[in-house]
Amino acid sequence: MSQLHYRLIPLAILLGYGLQGHAEVPLPGSVLKDNAETFEIACPDNPQQTTIDMNDCMGTKRDAVKSVEAKYVSAARQRILATRDEQTLNAFEAENKAWDILIDTASNATGVEWQGGSIQGIKAADREIALIELRIHNQWQNWLRYEDSTPPILPEPLFQNVE
Repeated sequence: MSQLHYRLIPLAILLGYGLQGHAEVPLPGSVLKDNAETFEIACPDNPQQTTIDMNDCMGTKRDAVKSVEAKYVSAARQRILATRDEQTLNAFEAENKAWDILIDTASNATGVEWQGGSIQGIKAADREIALIELRIHNQWQNWLRYEDSTPPILPEPLFQNVE
């Protein structure tokens, strides 16, 4: 197979996960405690006994994390829009594009590292999920909380991988 073909496999796998995400995915279960919300990232009713099961599970987990991401990015955008500060909004949108590029590039690199292996898609999706979780928390720190005693706009996002 050509080099291009091997490079397209992780992309096809990730796009497959992305197609699942176009439907409205509800937020995962969570526990709110001490102004932190811990989201439970799981794939219920999936035996995870085959590579196909594990790929499906990673798609489910990715969709769950993406739904949390949408909630937090939307809240940050709404906060900025309320200020009517176009320069800050442009900076926020540029940051989002940079995060998207970083996440896509890094997960693709992981897919290339594992090319030819049966867990290539699983490894790439796992890295993508970890980076999306990092993005959510980082953007919460920078856009949705305050340096004084004012409560944050949304609770601190935490994630628990439930096997």
